Amino acid sequence: MIRMLKNGSGRGLRGVNFKKIFAAASALAAAAIMLCSCASDYVFPRNTVVPEIPEETATPGSEPAASGGTMTVAVLGEGGFNPLRAVSEDLVYASAFFYEPLIRLGPSMVPEGVIASDWSSGDGKIWTLTLNENVLFSDGTPLTSGDVAATVDALKSGGGIYSQCVENVEKCEAPDAGTVVVTLAEPDGCFPWKLFFPVLKASETGSSFPAGTGPFSFVSVNGAGSEAEYGRNAYYHGEKAKIDGIIIRFYRSADEMAVSGCDLITLTGDGAVKYGSILGYDSKSFDGNSLICMVPYVYTGGNVTYRISETESVIQKRTSRETVLNIDMRRAVSALIDRERIIQRTVSGEGKAYDWPGLDNNIFRKKAEIAPASETLMTELLGKCGYFHEGGNTAWYRADDTEKNAPLTFNFIVDASDVELIQTCDSVVSQMKAVGIKANVAAVNGLDFPRGFLSGDYDYAFMRLNMSFCPDLEPVFANGGVLNYNGSDIGGLAATVRGLKRSWRSSGSGAASCESFSASFGEGLAGIYDSLRETLPFEGLYVRRGRMLTSERLFADETAGEEPWNLYANVWNWYLS
Repeated sequence: MIRMLKNGSGRGLRGVNFKKIFAAASALAAAAIMLCSCASDYVFPRNTVVPEIPEETATPGSEPAASGGTMTVAVLGEGGFNPLRAVSEDLVYASAFFYEPLIRLGPSMVPEGVIASDWSSGDGKIWTLTLNENVLFSDGTPLTSGDVAATVDALKSGGGIYSQCVENVEKCEAPDAGTVVVTLAEPDGCFPWKLFFPVLKASETGSSFPAGTGPFSFVSVNGAGSEAEYGRNAYYHGEKAKIDGIIIRFYRSADEMAVSGCDLITLTGDGAVKYGSILGYDSKSFDGNSLICMVPYVYTGGNVTYRISETESVIQKRTSRETVLNIDMRRAVSALIDRERIIQRTVSGEGKAYDWPGLDNNIFRKKAEIAPASETLMTELLGKCGYFHEGGNTAWYRADDTEKNAPLTFNFIVDASDVELIQTCDSVVSQMKAVGIKANVAAVNGLDFPRGFLSGDYDYAFMRLNMSFCPDLEPVFANGGVLNYNGSDIGGLAATVRGLKRSWRSSGSGAASCESFSASFGEGLAGIYDSLRETLPFEGLYVRRGRMLTSERLFADETAGEEPWNLYANVWNWYLS
């Protein structure tokens, strides 16, 4: 995993994962505090043979059992289940069986207390959390503030998906058993939205199967480490699960999961497309968290140092590429991209096209009608930029380049380990070549991606933007910030951000005010996104799709949510025939 921290403080570009996973999502921080996922476990080369699978889905029986039975769940991983170390989306989803967070995000994305009963802050920097009484771990020991502090410390020194939640935490203290005091490095009115990480027993934060406070508790693991058994947690403080037990089976690929015969399987990316309608399963679709996007390098600020590993830092450079800075040029690139064609040509072919991610109900994403590709508009905009060509796929040149020495060329960088990103890049490049725009692609691995990203030697980077969190606005839109892609009214954006902060401070703190803040925050974001859409901060191409497969033995409770955040909400209250 690679985290990019501005001067080590967590400001600026957050959670850009340029490698295999972050395994939930990637890139910047516009509609998200960003986890990131290149999820190459879920994608395969284009020559992969896709088995023929009947499209029909089985219809469950008419009457579910009253209760009981053991449910089998397929997850991607190997032989251990510690959510603090999780880099797989499957482990994050399935952790709801065994672990609970301080808060959960409700249907309207308002924080709701789980382990925490209250949270408040006078300045957005020091937060006081009050814990619910009588919450016990699965071994019968009481949960205390010390366990919360130990969990936060483990996350800060770890590197799993949830570590992004505590990047801004300076210290976490436990003044008494029921109170946690968190001091942030920078004020953050959105901090309650980040408290959804699982809380583990202090002495077991490094264990492969640590104790939690969820409805099921660990019983045993087989010798090969391929299967773990969980039973009802006798000390669970909530409603007793209808299902007697859970068996987690670990698999190395989506292919293996899909044909495992488990009662519950969650698939994303290529796996969701290939195995979405397996005979004998009911298929529920949901939008994956990962947005494929094209990010222009238009950084014009001063030098900024980023730590890309424990031993290496890289200096971000000011761009000298005037071509990509031009707003009309970026609009021209947007006009030539046929997003539907990209969706159909990439492995996750059931993706959806999106423009600019934002707040939309309970998903941080702004659904927008995507303008169709228009070669006429592209030609008009390139002409405004001073370029001409002779029609067809002949090269474009500036009017003053009478010798035709410098054809219009764009440079791209892409993570070589992510097949889906590469295929998206291929599709964009082929569309450019068809209209005479040349393209150079650098496919790089590992730390070469952040090195390249910060070098400024390319025009566009292909990345993933995860949409699982509430946005941190200041690092995104701060003057000179990494994501200052608006190219226009920085002062107006800064004023809007300050207004959002004031709305939070004036609304007070705690659970009641979060609802008020959420509403005003959403309205403010809508204004920002509307102002930025014209200036193309980046090109959102499409969102991966996911599917939850349930066997004919499993009957969903009506209250179980299907949105990405609550995919496993109340699954333990489903029924087995």
